[in-house]
Parts: sequence; structure tokens; C-alpha cells
Amino acid sequence: MDHEELIEKYFANSLNNDEQSMFDQLMQTNDTFREQVVYEAEVQKAITLNERQALKKKLQSFETKKPKRNYTVWYVAASFAVMLGIGFWTFSNDFDTNAVYEEYYQSYPNVVAPTVRGENSTDIKSEAFYTYDRGDYAKALTLFSKLYDTEKEDYSLFYKSLSLMELKRYDEALTSFEQFDLKKNNGFTPYVKWYKALTLVKLEQEEKALVLLQELANSTNPMQKMAKDIITDLN
Repeated sequence: MDHEELIEKYFANSLNNDEQSMFDQLMQTNDTFREQVVYEAEVQKAITLNERQALKKKLQSFETKKPKRNYTVWYVAASFAVMLGIGFWTFSNDFDTNAVYEEYYQSYPNVVAPTVRGENSTDIKSEAFYTYDRGDYAKALTLFSKLYDTEKEDYSLFYKSLSLMELKRYDEALTSFEQFDLKKNNGFTPYVKWYKALTLVKLEQEEKALVLLQELANSTNPMQKMAKDIITDLN
């Protein structure tokens, strides 16, 4: 079986045991193969994000065909909000912020380690990614935290932060993201900026989020287009 077919079957979750063993061996020994897998994972992620953007545009086209709103209703709602001591525009911005987050957030795939675990595996890294891929983010958080405490590697801190986001522990996720040295500008940097910015959006810290998003929008990187799109939505 050639490498391209093997990679296709991996992402289709259709590898048999022999093919999985071959895949794992290549991931460990063949740099070119591993780079192909990482690239394909990024492509699939980009496709998913672009599909969501296409859906958004389609829904917006439907929205333009709707009759105009009755602004008397909005006036009454605003008056009622003032009576409760709540700023109407603050409420609107909160809603929009959450909507933007939900629209753009997409779980980041495992592009570091194969999603396989042996019955007698004691490899914490493999176990961490295995649990992450299964959606057991609480356990993944524990394992990635342990990995980062012992190794101080960027990948473990990144997936620790992502696990916190998946668990909706956004304040802790932000604290975790802030441990990154963004000046290093390695392969994780644009994704760290993207997910940190989304965390800031969720926490209603749009101004700080826009600083990171503008950095992404102004440089060539995998998240450049998405950064430009979300900046438009936030403004």
C-alpha cells in the first residue's frame, strides 16, 4: 500500500490492524510521511472551518430577505433592561461575543502522535493523545499537565490549554496560553495566538483578542484568512 492511500485510510478511520501498525511505524521513522500526515490534518481542519464560513454566508443571505424588524420591540426591551439596571448594549455585545466564539471555535486535531494505544502502554504522551482523541478532556488535561511539568515542551502546554477550552474552563485556559513565549514563532505559534484570541473573545476581552488577531491577519500563516474574517465580525 502506498503512503497516500495509507494516510487517506487513517483519516477515514478505516485502517485494519496491519495497516495501523505500518502507519505507526512510519510516523516514528519517516519524517516525510509524518509531515504529510500533519499537512493533511491541517488541510482537513481548514476545510471544516471554510465550510462553516460558507454556511454562515448562506444564512446571512437568507437574513437579508427577512422583513425589517419592529424596532418598537427593541425600544421596549432596552427600556426594560435599563429598569433592571442592565445596559442594553452590554447585553447585546455579550450575546454577539458568544456567537462569534461559537461560530469560529473548532476543536484542534491531534497532529503530534498517532491515535493508538497498546494494551500495556506506559507512554504518557501516547495515552494523553489517545484520551484527547476520544474526547476525554479531563483525563487528557491531567496527562498533558504532567507532561508539561516534566518536559516543558510546547506541544504539551498547547494541548493542555486546548483541553481546558474543551472543558469550558476559559480563565484557566487563558492562564495556560499566557505561558507561551510567542516570540519563538515556531509551528505552534499561529495556533496558540488563534486559540488564545478565541479564549479572550469568550471572556469578553475583545480588545486584547483583536491585538493577536491583527498580528495573524498581517502575516502569512495558516490562520491568516480566519483572523481577517473574525476581525470583521468583531468590528
